[in-house]
Amino acid sequence: MTTLIVGATGMTGHRLVEQLLHAKHKVRVVVRSPHKFPANILNDPNLTVIDAILLNLSDEDMAVHVKGCKAVVSCLGHSLNFSGMFGDPRKLCTDATRRLCKAITFNSPHEPTKFILMNSVGVQNPDCREKRKWFERGLLSLLRHAVPPHRDNETAAEHLHLNIGKDNTHIQWCIVRPDTLINEEVSAYDIEESPITGIFTGRPTTRSNVAHFMSELIDNSKIWDTWKHRMPVIMNSVE
Repeated sequence: MTTLIVGATGMTGHRLVEQLLHAKHKVRVVVRSPHKFPANILNDPNLTVIDAILLNLSDEDMAVHVKGCKAVVSCLGHSLNFSGMFGDPRKLCTDATRRLCKAITFNSPHEPTKFILMNSVGVQNPDCREKRKWFERGLLSLLRHAVPPHRDNETAAEHLHLNIGKDNTHIQWCIVRPDTLINEEVSAYDIEESPITGIFTGRPTTRSNVAHFMSELIDNSKIWDTWKHRMPVIMNSVE
């Protein structure tokens, strides 16, 4: 199985690459800074590095890079600084999701390609009425209008819900929503249909656990069938 990962040098994407290679998967990555990978990853024979800026690729090149991939994973996100929050590209996640899905569709794979989007617990699931306190709903509305990365996460998820849908013959998708991200090793974690914590009372979520769950979605057909076309929330288990 070959998996294409974008955002692979990020803190979660890096862990996903490492876990998939450890499981002997073939992995393709589109990265603009390959040197960020340690030597043991760069020298892995199952890794193919495409040294490029994703959104600068032509539609033709994008189609070539997704061809033959059973799964495509976007771990893209905005840097938490002023230029990352308010500079270009403001629609990084949305444009990447849209163009990757277009490339998959162009190739017309015989079996649906799994598209996994790493997103945010602050993005609402339109398929179910998620419980939020009134002030949390107000805060999310403010973020939608004032913080471009939040709106970008929303529109990326909307593209999968509204434009790809659940009956697409070429793409099946899952939107993974981590709670508060931290850096630790893989541990026990919980998967929920909807958020069970408040915006200010989030439960820590280890990035390695997010990577582990995404690798399970890729590898385990039962887990994929459970969560495809849904927006699971992941968080560390309470000991």
